[in-house]
Amino acid sequence: MVSEQLHTVDVAIVGGGMAGASLALMLARYCPQLSVALLEQRALPDAGASVQLPSFDTRATAISAGSLQVFSELGLWPRLRDYSAPIRRIQVSDRGHALGVSLCAERQERASFQGMLGAVIENAALGPVLHDALAGTPVRLLAPAQVTAVQMGVDGAQLRWRAADDCAERELRASLLVVADGVNSPLCRQLGIETETVQYRQRALVTTVGLQRDHGGVAYERFTDAGPMALLPLPKRNGQHRMALVWTCAEAEAGSLAELSEDAFVERLQRAFGWRAGRIQRAGSLHSYPLSLSLAREQWRRHLVLVGNCAHFLHPVAGQGFNLTLRDCYGLVQALAGAGAAQISTGQLDLLEEYGRGRQLDQQLTIGFSDRIPSLFASSSLLIQGLRQAGMLGLALAPPLRASFAGQAAGFGL
Repeated sequence: MVSEQLHTVDVAIVGGGMAGASLALMLARYCPQLSVALLEQRALPDAGASVQLPSFDTRATAISAGSLQVFSELGLWPRLRDYSAPIRRIQVSDRGHALGVSLCAERQERASFQGMLGAVIENAALGPVLHDALAGTPVRLLAPAQVTAVQMGVDGAQLRWRAADDCAERELRASLLVVADGVNSPLCRQLGIETETVQYRQRALVTTVGLQRDHGGVAYERFTDAGPMALLPLPKRNGQHRMALVWTCAEAEAGSLAELSEDAFVERLQRAFGWRAGRIQRAGSLHSYPLSLSLAREQWRRHLVLVGNCAHFLHPVAGQGFNLTLRDCYGLVQALAGAGAAQISTGQLDLLEEYGRGRQLDQQLTIGFSDRIPSLFASSSLLIQGLRQAGMLGLALAPPLRASFAGQAAGFGL
């Protein structure tokens, strides 16, 4: 908890989730000249606390090789390695068609991070590791802290916040306010930032499954008539080979699947996914999440930037939501580092507009891909089916094209 004497900082980040915590660590690493405060409404785990993971938890995040390189530079990888499984190959297949594409890290000249396209890290470990690392930086942590009001002025942002155990409001001024408080952001609503939302009328069923055999570092992306399915490698635990399942399906079907017994669900999953990963032996508790595309109409103003899910919330099919966020954070940090060298205010509009222009192409490509690929593979049109099979054939027969595609998946645009 920060003392009440802290009144002014260069950067204030509201939201201490994976986006906000990652940005704070990057600022501490690459912009040590800046004073940073992180405000999170929930209590953070105690520094140094050990991470206790159940064998069958529900959430995991696919981290690209480019993002892993940033985590390595931040000194996080040694702790995260024990809670992660490498992605050495991505197997993409289309149900009902024999042709598929295999993307391998070994074929990437730039895939220098231990021959990996990426890794899958369990969220139960990722959050505590990020917060533990923050405790060793100059970043001032205010948690639990509820932001009650924000006012933007010509010199920056003025925040009023309240600690969980204290009714008295306190004030914090920042030259740059970074909003990272998630999808349906209360702070964005207060600031009048509108959001464009597309409801997919789908849900993602998420669980951990146990397999008879080792996954070998292979991630599977399987497109079916009912929607895309992904099996992502997880570290072996308690003698069980495990993978994280993300099954996208219509809302009605999601409800029916959630009501099945474990044995019936495993049988249904095996029938839908096939045998590429071998026999599925068991499944953990099933969680269901509504899917939508959410884009903020403004991601920056003078003295203000949005990052994370409040800026863009994507369909999980390509597993690129958090990786896109990390690239946004890295771009912002690089812009702020340059501003510091030139003695420019962190909230200057020209600086933030330059950052925004630099992020537009990556965002457009990633968001467009995540939005269009599910409908493309779900289409029953013979023309569309032929086009997507031609695309797979092109990837299969053209190593340079396949290498470029895999490089994008690995996040080497960072």
